[in-house]
Amino acid sequence: MRHRLFVWLGLILAAAGWAVPATAQEVSLTSQVIERTLPNGLKVLMVKRPDAPLIRCILAYRVGAVNEPPGITGVSHFHEHMMFKGTYSMGIKPGTLQKDLEFDRQIDALAAQIAAEEAKVKARDEAKIVEWKKQMSDLLTRQKAETIVSEEIWSAYQEAGGTGLNASTGSEMTQYYVTLPKNKIELYLALEADRMANPVFREFYSERDVITEERRMSENSPGFFFQEQLNATFYAASPYANPVVGWMSDISRVTKQEMIEYRDKYYRPDNAVLVLAGDVDERIVMPLVTKYFGGIRSRGPSPRVRTEEPSVEYYRRTNGASFKVPYIEKRVIGRAATTPTVTVMFHIPPMWHADAPALYMLGRVLGARTGKMYLDLVNGKLPHATTVNATGQAQMYDGAFRVIATARETPAETTVVPLDTLEQELWMYIDDAKNTPADPQLLQRAKNSVEAAYLQSLAGTAIAGTLARTEVAYRWQHIEEEHKARMAVTPADMMRVAKTYLVRENSVTGVLHRER
Repeated sequence: MRHRLFVWLGLILAAAGWAVPATAQEVSLTSQVIERTLPNGLKVLMVKRPDAPLIRCILAYRVGAVNEPPGITGVSHFHEHMMFKGTYSMGIKPGTLQKDLEFDRQIDALAAQIAAEEAKVKARDEAKIVEWKKQMSDLLTRQKAETIVSEEIWSAYQEAGGTGLNASTGSEMTQYYVTLPKNKIELYLALEADRMANPVFREFYSERDVITEERRMSENSPGFFFQEQLNATFYAASPYANPVVGWMSDISRVTKQEMIEYRDKYYRPDNAVLVLAGDVDERIVMPLVTKYFGGIRSRGPSPRVRTEEPSVEYYRRTNGASFKVPYIEKRVIGRAATTPTVTVMFHIPPMWHADAPALYMLGRVLGARTGKMYLDLVNGKLPHATTVNATGQAQMYDGAFRVIATARETPAETTVVPLDTLEQELWMYIDDAKNTPADPQLLQRAKNSVEAAYLQSLAGTAIAGTLARTEVAYRWQHIEEEHKARMAVTPADMMRVAKTYLVRENSVTGVLHRER
């Protein structure tokens, strides 16, 4: 089995321009990554992949939904949008900067008046609000016609041969990425340094409307509110409870000044990592990185998340191993016009914890299509579900282990068994994982799959995303360390972590019924 796996992996790596290793252990990531740090704290990671004259470029910031204080949730995602609106030299017509800034000043003043009037509990003057909004709309229309060049940074990258241009925001990271011909690397560094140092949040209020519409579109998806509330219930203390898109009451009211103060805390060189993978020449690239980013001032360490979720692991770590953990089992019951599901969630430690590899492999084995839970509940003696899955997701500050079953329904859209029966059956397999060693062949198949995905994530320029995610969350060297730890997991390790974490007092259960 492993011989066939490595024949297949060899084809992947050869296609990506790698020398084919005899085993995955011979793929040394540490020897391939060039790491440099500027005096202002910007970390630069470079990996040579010279098979094509291209460079995959990622600028990642260590900021996301977990960093947002109450009142401005969603601001990281909103800020991601605003970084495409330009700078003092991009996104405006030549010679119109002062006029553009004056438009912004007048628009901001009207927005502040509207917000103050709308905040009144009594004696709100609706006529004034209507008039101010009209004036604001007129100014926005004039600004767009007279000073703004829309999407100029997109055009600059596309004209330079850029592909895959986009950005994304998650709970822990915001990243901006593009693939460019290697002779356009100076253009890239100039544009990104300008965006880091000199953003201008023009079209702020119209983009805020775009963001709120994005959230409304998500709300139209059946089950959206249930999943949002389940996540918020699971994280009672941790800011992972914040939806990345934000709560509607926050994103519809966040102010430009609040965004400026937020960006000053987090969007700076000492809180960022620049990853370049492809036909990279350090002798050419590093002087250019220094030229464009070196002058951006560091402001000291950005704030880190302080709040920890009061989980079983937290109670025992802070009160001692013999501490009797309080029994607190939480449930979320909902209805939506979608397929019924049962979800059982457990708190697990962050990605750097020694138990994270065993929890990850436990999820792969427990949720495997050739495992007992899937074969019984989907294909076998208890065909009560159409899908079942298990995942152990360790994150930067906290983690979640999920066991999910989608209920099988009759043609009349009633479940073949009550959802509480399906829930009991999930617990039967969860408890079995604590007491019955995993089938060694099933574990090996899971490891083979994990190893294939690992090698694929390092092949070609795909390595850039892997490096960015891991460096932001912890340290890039953990990529290799984590993989080795996963490959060393034993059935006994999985039983131990199942007994430790997959317990009712560490769980939240979500039961979603079909709405009639």
